[in-house]
Amino acid sequence: MCGIAGVLGLPADIARPAAERMLAALRHRGPDDLGIEVVPGPAGHPPAVIAHARLSIIDLSPGGHQPMRDTTTPPGARPNWLVFNGEVFNYASLRDELASHGTRWQTHSDTEVILGAYRAWGESSVERMRGMFAWCLLDTERGTIWFCRDRLGIKPLYMFRPARGGLLFASEVRALLAAGPDLVPPRLSATALESYLAQGMVCGTDTVVEGIELLASATSLVTDWSGKLERRRTYWRAPFPRGATDATPEERRQAVRRLGETLREAVQLRLVADVPLGLFLSAGVDSSALATVATEVSAARVQTLSIGFDAAGFDESPEAAQIAEALGTEHTTLRLRGDDVLAEIDEVFAAMDQPTVDGFNTYFVSRAARRAGLTVALSGLGGDELFGGYASFRDVPAAMRLRKRAAGFWPVAPLLTTAARLGRHRGLAKAAELLDRPPSLLQLYLLRRELFLPRERRTLQPLPAASDRASGLPLQVLHDLDAHLEGLDAENAVSAVELASYMRHMLLRDADVFSMAVGLEARVPLLDHHLVEAAAAMPGAWKRPDPRPKPLLLDAVGPRLHSLVYTRPKRGFTFPWDAWLRGPMRESAMSALARGDLWSQAGLDPTAPRRLWERFERRDPRVAALQILGLWSLARYIERNHLSMAH
Repeated sequence: MCGIAGVLGLPADIARPAAERMLAALRHRGPDDLGIEVVPGPAGHPPAVIAHARLSIIDLSPGGHQPMRDTTTPPGARPNWLVFNGEVFNYASLRDELASHGTRWQTHSDTEVILGAYRAWGESSVERMRGMFAWCLLDTERGTIWFCRDRLGIKPLYMFRPARGGLLFASEVRALLAAGPDLVPPRLSATALESYLAQGMVCGTDTVVEGIELLASATSLVTDWSGKLERRRTYWRAPFPRGATDATPEERRQAVRRLGETLREAVQLRLVADVPLGLFLSAGVDSSALATVATEVSAARVQTLSIGFDAAGFDESPEAAQIAEALGTEHTTLRLRGDDVLAEIDEVFAAMDQPTVDGFNTYFVSRAARRAGLTVALSGLGGDELFGGYASFRDVPAAMRLRKRAAGFWPVAPLLTTAARLGRHRGLAKAAELLDRPPSLLQLYLLRRELFLPRERRTLQPLPAASDRASGLPLQVLHDLDAHLEGLDAENAVSAVELASYMRHMLLRDADVFSMAVGLEARVPLLDHHLVEAAAAMPGAWKRPDPRPKPLLLDAVGPRLHSLVYTRPKRGFTFPWDAWLRGPMRESAMSALARGDLWSQAGLDPTAPRRLWERFERRDPRVAALQILGLWSLARYIERNHLSMAH
């Protein structure tokens, strides 16, 4: 688990200093070691400069240093080079397979296995790997450069093409900005801002910085030595079934058995580390399922960690401790007070790689784990999306049915819409939008999570040309998601869009950034691609409550799973933002929203955020605390990174 960066296609006197600045900006991701390499290219091309910040997890020796040279290079040939962020969890079996064909290893690292696998199988080698990864591999003989990301998009890789040519890449947006404004202008993207205002996250492969793009998940991309694109392919898609998917009870039993086997294998692979490892344990289904399985497959006693929170209604630590006792784990409860959050809110904003309204809890849980001595922690992220845990699996199909019935009242629909918009409640405003939008499952799903509705967004900035008026998403992103959902039953459609939007562009992004901000590796066994394939392929009807929540996951784990996790109401680990923003955070948030100069610099109406704050202060029920948090987060990000629409 690390940070990677590089500069292609630019003269060495520009590329090397830029790569050094980018590497310095990634130091928090890799506190154990730094490396930089200038790799000569084909005749007539400038060298490639690649850099790496290392968090040592597997093979703690200097042999795991990156950038790593391929030591299996035949005599007389030039060696390949690799910088790699993440983990290949099945590296041991790949290592054995390659050794049986004559490969001789110099280290015990998974990094060396990627180099060996590429030499043996080329770009198709990625299809043999189970893990979370993003890498840049320099093939010096062919004069090509191979970029690749994992199937679910767990590990990020950002790219930018300077006006003078070449290509820059890095694990974080801030590292690319650190290359300098002459290479990467700090210019805001109006399209990305629109999707952020709509969803509280930047959606798609665009970023909040104009021109910086995220390499899509499950993408293999090859360039020439100067960074010019040669080919791109998507090497994996989740196999959601199209059309009718009836199945017998016996078929379900067999599918659940296979799911259980795959789950145990996924967890066991992720328990391998040469550093202290533990598991985040709430009293929820997902983390409790992982803890249950981990105690079955681990030869050592499992270490679990829960966070106790001092706000009423937010603390699940007593139930987590009860589950840990039943499983026999080595359990630690760390207390998190509201004052802790308030005291470190500036550090959270500083850690953000793009603005977000989520992830604050991830930062504090990760910080607590690191202070408890862990370097690796397993998380239950992905369970809600795969197994129907969110209310969206119930609410979105219900909204679809309601929207279709509303078609029968179409002559009076405009009157109903106007009446709803004039109401004194945010729920009525969303009801008006429900009546106003086409009966599309995707549109109604996006409406459910919408932060600022279309009319509210227009008070902040004009509609960008490339954005959808209703959802705020980039038009291409909306089109791709629609195609992705075509032919799926309702439950699988919701699952697919949860995986491709909220999980990928908010949960995974925030989990990566905020865990790495404190030097912690977060592993997500429920997003093992074999497990995702098994769950995705099942009929949506199996993912409905029976009335137990997530019955597929419960049955796959089996009777050792404590009944407490599914007999109590679902509760997320959230913060009391409304009380904090009106109380101890008031002055800081209010001053940020009153920064007319900052909003003008960002191309937004300079007075609109301040007016929204005044309505929040008056307790206008149409203004949500998350809207205030969203603008505060945006203001701090723009200020810290010196971004502007005017560059």
